[in-house]
Amino acid sequence: MANTHLGFYEYVTAPAQMRPESEWKREVTRYGELRGIDFSVDPSLVDKHRSPYCPNMISDEGGNPVKRVGWRILHDIEQPVNGLFYAEIENVDYYVAHGGTKIYVWTDTYEMNTDGYTYFTGTVTEVYSDVNNARSIAFFFREGDKDGLYIMTGREYLVFDGETVTPVSDNAKIPNILISRAPTGGGEPYEAVNLLTPKRQESFLGSDTDTVFQLSANNIDDAPVIVEVTNSNGDRVTLTDGPDYMVDRTAGTVTFPNPLPPILAGEDNVFITYSKTVDGYAERITNCTVAALYGAGGDNRVFVSGNPAYKNYDWYSGIFSPSYFPDIAYSLIGGDDTAVIGYHKLNEFLAIIKEDNNQDTTLFLRSADVADLGFNEYDKAVFAVKPGITGIGAISKYAFVNLNDEPLFLSRNGVHGITLSPITYQRALRNRSFLLDKKMLNEDNLETACACEFNRYYILAINGRCYILDGRHKTANNNRIDNSIDYLYEAYYWENVPAVCWLSLSRSDKHVLYFGDKDGHICKFSYDIGASDKYQDGGRMNNGSGAIEGGVPVVCQWATPNDADEGAHLFKSLVRRGSLAVIAPMSRTSGKIYYVVDGNHELFVRMSTMDIFDWNDIDFERFTFESNDSPQEIYFRRKVKRYKRLMIVFRNDVINEGFGIHEIIKVYTEANLSRVRSNV
Repeated sequence: MANTHLGFYEYVTAPAQMRPESEWKREVTRYGELRGIDFSVDPSLVDKHRSPYCPNMISDEGGNPVKRVGWRILHDIEQPVNGLFYAEIENVDYYVAHGGTKIYVWTDTYEMNTDGYTYFTGTVTEVYSDVNNARSIAFFFREGDKDGLYIMTGREYLVFDGETVTPVSDNAKIPNILISRAPTGGGEPYEAVNLLTPKRQESFLGSDTDTVFQLSANNIDDAPVIVEVTNSNGDRVTLTDGPDYMVDRTAGTVTFPNPLPPILAGEDNVFITYSKTVDGYAERITNCTVAALYGAGGDNRVFVSGNPAYKNYDWYSGIFSPSYFPDIAYSLIGGDDTAVIGYHKLNEFLAIIKEDNNQDTTLFLRSADVADLGFNEYDKAVFAVKPGITGIGAISKYAFVNLNDEPLFLSRNGVHGITLSPITYQRALRNRSFLLDKKMLNEDNLETACACEFNRYYILAINGRCYILDGRHKTANNNRIDNSIDYLYEAYYWENVPAVCWLSLSRSDKHVLYFGDKDGHICKFSYDIGASDKYQDGGRMNNGSGAIEGGVPVVCQWATPNDADEGAHLFKSLVRRGSLAVIAPMSRTSGKIYYVVDGNHELFVRMSTMDIFDWNDIDFERFTFESNDSPQEIYFRRKVKRYKRLMIVFRNDVINEGFGIHEIIKVYTEANLSRVRSNV
């Protein structure tokens, strides 16, 4: 034709319409270097090395997706499980749980019976009751020569010493608030009142004439007043109320029958300990729900916040003393309409992250310094707080985790890391969960989401699902919205993990991951179990056989993108030979293959079992002599004609089977130009 446009049209379309099938060129699409999930875009736009949907998969050491291990139930306690904690106290490992209104000590131990089977010998023992039924936190601290696990329930502040649980206030530091005080008054301030206890002490320098000693407070409590004096040998002795002194609680005086002159000139010789309750003082600390260790020269103080009555307050303890919270040791963090949600250590700073109100500063930086403001050690620390970043605040108190030394927290806009800008050298917030956010941020009750770090993964649980960031595999920023993000973590997604709190332990010889659920179960991921039992959820160990029984399969899947290959303008046909998936070698594994053609329902293709012979894991119903431990191939062996987009799905839903996938090869031919299908 003379018309060049018509000629061009004929050149593009006519040969394809007329070309016989035997002349169609074979094309190959390879899905390799497989990673995690991408919820951020339509399944047709997902990169070829990711999946639009791959539940219950995680990366192996090489980054290839494999089926996660299952979890089993260890113990039953009062529901819900509000916290799981660990501490090494006096060189002994202790596991502590807060369930409902009770505190428990539990163990995770095993022995071998006479038949050679391992059985569970763990125990759970109630050690304290009548505590607040709410999420709790805990931290380890050594005060003096005593180790302790300190637990905050939002109503109580408790300490476990390896034997018993007691309120911290029972043995709280009694401050000496005034020294060098004359019997008639005066004196020098020394230590501030302790918020945790009404008890305080005043030191007096006696005189040759005075018998009445005036305390700095009147209307003191009915609690015993303890009086000590220095005798002629320089020792302190305790006097007896009644014969040795009389107390007027209303006036706040202590009267002696005779004057008490000093033993050494200028040195206090009368020490009076009494109680003066200030309403609400103890609750300022006991009602806190977040805590961090920080200080000048090391993590030598406890900082607490999260009291709903004091949303923008935080308090700090005395040095090396979690039982002493001076009533003057506090800061106001930003405006009083937004609460402090959590803390993160940032080198020499303590970051304070508040909730978001879309206008105020959400991140503050606390610095620590030492200044000689007085002769008392508690006066020497100076903590300055300055605004850091405005914009993105935290939403959950239980999702503050360090991953690869990067502080992460959950906001309404995703999981963010606190980093140093390479341009301005100022602190900046960077989204790390973009691949998950579209689904994760639609979860209900995000303020209850809990997270942990395990084996270099950030695992966030909410509503029975987990959203995982892979700290071992980063990816360049392909975020179409925020180009300021310098990298993202590869991401994964799990189902049927009802965690409401975590306990993650990492040691040189093993990594252990526990969680508690709302039904009062203490659960453990079965990394320590043989391959034949480790891939099931919710089972328990049979102490007769050592097997895990009663669980349900871990159902995993890997789906390719809804791929149009070279474009939706062409019909393609998947050929029968050459299309395959390379499956990770495992002693027991199988895979089901499905096609999803142009968005229609799944079409079952085939199932293949690919076990490898293993003397330690023999199932005679599926016995095999196959001992080759290299990756194995599943060939699809089924055509698909005239598709525009094709998704290939691999699924394993068999109990106690592993599964992993290395790559997928799709061989197809390009056919005619596509058109709208119609039954008309």
